[in-house]
Amino acid sequence: MPYRIDIYIGSDNGTKKICESYLEKVKNWADATFAEGYTLLKGEGCYRGTYEDSVLINVLSDYDVALKDRLVRLKRELNQEAILVVKSVVDFEVV
Repeated sequence: MPYRIDIYIGSDNGTKKICESYLEKVKNWADATFAEGYTLLKGEGCYRGTYEDSVLINVLSDYDVALKDRLVRLKRELNQEAILVVKSVVDFEVV
């Protein structure tokens, strides 16, 4: 069963910005977790009324990827209060 996985990660809690070293931690995590590939989008989000830089990792997978333990470690490393994960069953084809 194919899945679409969206992972929403906020910025550094102090500056509300995503610096290069912070982004490298996210990319290193995503590279190790999604060796087949992923899309990373940078933008701005709002969490509890505060606007901040944010990152969205989008993945299409042929199976449900177990992420909880990996995300708990990333959350700790980034010093985040929360990371949002959305998993959706989808139909897709690569053309």
